[in-house]
Amino acid sequence: MSCNQEDRATRSLPIFSELYSERNPDGWGIGWFEGNTAHHKSAPGRADADSMYEKAMEKARSNTIIAHVRYATGDTECSERNCHPFKHIHRDRGWLFAHNGFLENEFEIHPNAQGETDSETIFHEIIDKASEYQQNGTFKGQYPAIKAGIKHILSKHGARSRLNLMISDGRTLYIFHHYQWYDGRPKPIFMLRRQKRYGSAILLSTQRLTDENWEPIPQDCLLAISGGEILVMSDPLIRSS
Repeated sequence: MSCNQEDRATRSLPIFSELYSERNPDGWGIGWFEGNTAHHKSAPGRADADSMYEKAMEKARSNTIIAHVRYATGDTECSERNCHPFKHIHRDRGWLFAHNGFLENEFEIHPNAQGETDSETIFHEIIDKASEYQQNGTFKGQYPAIKAGIKHILSKHGARSRLNLMISDGRTLYIFHHYQWYDGRPKPIFMLRRQKRYGSAILLSTQRLTDENWEPIPQDCLLAISGGEILVMSDPLIRSS
């Protein structure tokens, strides 16, 4: 969620856990921001069966909130360290990251990772590449730096990697959809605009949470949202086959 003022997602997060915890029973996490600081609460197990989820939902008040329910893949443990969203400090700001999907190629766990998931390694590699990009020129901004990080992941780990991801420093929420099933069907990210008393809010989810007008975001385009408004959307970063 991205919105024009600090808010809580107490309408959407209960629906999120009720509808999707059964299919994603291996952990949950809710992340939010206070100033430059990223906070998150997470735990293994089903969100809809954990009273901590409700407490975290009530506590999470922010312009940007990222939540995730996990279906464990591979040999990764159902443990708190493998629950999304992951947190990292970059340029003296907290960052949060959540991911749906997997890497096409074998990978080595990033040295900064606390757990064993490919998702956390993707997060750190994007941050590494973004940092490298911005250090190579005075006028190189954050949006193209994140683009460079995502392109690096697709180049290094294979264009058939599944990358539905959200990454944020609390000011801007970046969303990228690159996920197709083996039969070529997309697994989209949907967007919903809402108007609040304080202005705009945008919700994003890999599933429609309500019967409102959720629209799929374009595939392979990096979307940047701040304060409940779309800032920019890139041309496709890769041409899907």
